[in-house]
Amino acid sequence: MKVIIVGINHAGTVAARTLKRLNKDIEVVAYEKSDVISFLGCGIALWVRGEVKEPNKLFYASPEILQSEGIKVHKNHEWIGLDAESKKIIIKDLGTNKEFEDNYDMLIVATGSWPVLPPIPGIELDGVQICKNYYHAQKIKAANEDAKIKNVAVIGAGYIGVELVDAFVESKKNVTLIDVEDAIMPNYFDAELSNHVQKRMDDAKVNSLLGQKVVEFIGENGKLKQIKTDKNIVDVDYAVLSVGIKAQTKLLQGVVELDNRGIVKTNQFMQSSNESIYAIGDCAEVMNLTQGKNTQIALATTAVRSGILAAINIATKNTAPQMGFTGANAISVFGFSMASTGVSENFARKLGMDFDSILFTDNDRPEFMSTTKQVWLKLLWNKKTRVLIGAQVGSEANHTEIIHMLSLAIQKNMTIDELPLVDMFFLPHFNKPYNFVTLAALEVLGLNYFKK
Repeated sequence: MKVIIVGINHAGTVAARTLKRLNKDIEVVAYEKSDVISFLGCGIALWVRGEVKEPNKLFYASPEILQSEGIKVHKNHEWIGLDAESKKIIIKDLGTNKEFEDNYDMLIVATGSWPVLPPIPGIELDGVQICKNYYHAQKIKAANEDAKIKNVAVIGAGYIGVELVDAFVESKKNVTLIDVEDAIMPNYFDAELSNHVQKRMDDAKVNSLLGQKVVEFIGENGKLKQIKTDKNIVDVDYAVLSVGIKAQTKLLQGVVELDNRGIVKTNQFMQSSNESIYAIGDCAEVMNLTQGKNTQIALATTAVRSGILAAINIATKNTAPQMGFTGANAISVFGFSMASTGVSENFARKLGMDFDSILFTDNDRPEFMSTTKQVWLKLLWNKKTRVLIGAQVGSEANHTEIIHMLSLAIQKNMTIDELPLVDMFFLPHFNKPYNFVTLAALEVLGLNYFKK
């Protein structure tokens, strides 16, 4: 069997390596448009901030590693055509500009996504930068280290945007954050959690222009000078645009079934409507357990797992259905660490879900210990079935790993009533006999023994 993989980042890399480990006789050929592979984009802000000193360590695989495992890797090769009936793709060698065909038995599309570029006047000005890959990161890092660049704007208050705000503040830049939403990271966190980061940004003198839309980038001699929103004008020397992504699936139009955003519709085996074409990573849908339907979950962790699934199912003829995904995620900025899984209250309301929730706060360790930190935990559950649908945690201490357990709870349809009975350890170094998860669930049941 010959498998061609188009796109070698998180999803494509793990799919290729999994295929060869499962069956060394499978011929695996990979094509990548860029000249680098397997770049950890989640490390961009850390590199910009100076936490990561050696950017080469943000690459967790190389063409040489993959080739040593029997995978044929072609960098600087762009996928430009597809004949699904004859199982043939057309590739352009970007070094020579020559085009050629290659045949497959199975095709894995791992082309990922690309930043959305809204039709904003002036977006082409020098100083307006998107953020996605290694080369974008190089430019942002250089801007952060440029003493002449004093006023920086970040458009988009999602994870990438907030992390970059943190990095720019660390370098003593004057930072403006702009987003059309009224709060930061609203799809992941509710205000009870995100306000802790917002306050720290306010204390750091970040100019947060939330609930505002960028209507124009204003330049002088081709260079960015100002950003105009529907309510303000801000002087800036540099701007990073991070307002969303678009799946790279143009060549699949009319070939496989896509949703209204161009994302490949897949079955439980990561297989498209064409049985010889699998799709993984940001360009593919997965089963979103909390929403009860297939959606895009654009996270590296989802990409990796979808890549493993596709490889197993190609090698074993569809024996590994999805367990479903919860979109578990985390962020650590301005000295505050947060994680979430499932849906936030804000997002659940948008979806019209009928739910209950609790916000619970407690110290993380017994008060007889020399130090403690406060923890905030929010749990959401379906009002009718009482099955958990979301969780958020935040603290100055790092308690983000509790989300792993809560993600598993959601995957296994655990109810809020069952949560207090999960067998969790106790040691004063780490937590309380009734830790903040157990006690939050007990409070829902009216069994918080420490509350009158």
